[in-house]
Amino acid sequence: MRTWREEDDPKLPRPLRNPYVLRATIQESPDDAPWDPQRLQEILDLPTSTCRRLRGLGGQLWCGDCHTCLTDGNKYTCFDPDVRPVPGACIVYSVGVGAEISWDSAIARFNCSIFAMDMTLTTWTNGMLRENLHFLDVGLADFNSDDTINMTSADGDGANKKWEWRTAHFRTLETLRDILGHNQRTIDILKLDIEHWEWDVLGGILTSPTRARILDDVKQIALEIHLDGFKNASTATRVAEGRRVERVLRALYSRGFHLVHTELNTAQQVYAEVKGHVFPLYRESLFVRRP
Repeated sequence: MRTWREEDDPKLPRPLRNPYVLRATIQESPDDAPWDPQRLQEILDLPTSTCRRLRGLGGQLWCGDCHTCLTDGNKYTCFDPDVRPVPGACIVYSVGVGAEISWDSAIARFNCSIFAMDMTLTTWTNGMLRENLHFLDVGLADFNSDDTINMTSADGDGANKKWEWRTAHFRTLETLRDILGHNQRTIDILKLDIEHWEWDVLGGILTSPTRARILDDVKQIALEIHLDGFKNASTATRVAEGRRVERVLRALYSRGFHLVHTELNTAQQVYAEVKGHVFPLYRESLFVRRP
């Protein structure tokens, strides 16, 4: 039997040796200033602080055989004294839950008030799912709107998942906080799994000094990162997306947030090339705010 090596760990933030890579089919050169994709890779990979009490919560284990067990749906949370959720007084916003609430249920056991949000669950309604765990039929966006859109239901399995037209309610983070009566409260954890919309939402907040103040009341951001813009056929568009992601992450760091943990999504992973650099497109990252 071959000895286990660190490089065998699929959770480490590095591409596989020979992954299938999505490459741009339109190879035009970007017209604006040069951009180095390695800079973005380092921002995505390299922690800027540590968490001594890091815990993985929730998730489901899927095993094809004894060598291919993967966990999906788990999230990491930091319990260091300066950023930990305080039992009985903690508030958590969990946006984009799909039908996977194992992490939310785990956090609820710390006697936190969890507000799980998703607008793609056709059979779920506003209300209490269990003690401390609220559900809201709403999506997070950079604008407030009520739109009729065609979306895939996230609460079916296999053949039960289907495209359908329904009214989707979108609200900004500021509006949600106001509706829930939390304007004077700390948001202990903001968990975002919003399928690539994180760059619009965070970008909109961070480009406005007034709006960005809301993040001063957030202790942790558990962010599922999606780099789906790198799937675009155009090299120039991929570079523009890379610049945008880098700009949002740097602005997040400028508000006092530090990356303390990141790992690749192993259940569903895609790789894409940008200017000769191969990026894994999906990962789980945890940021804590330490002014």
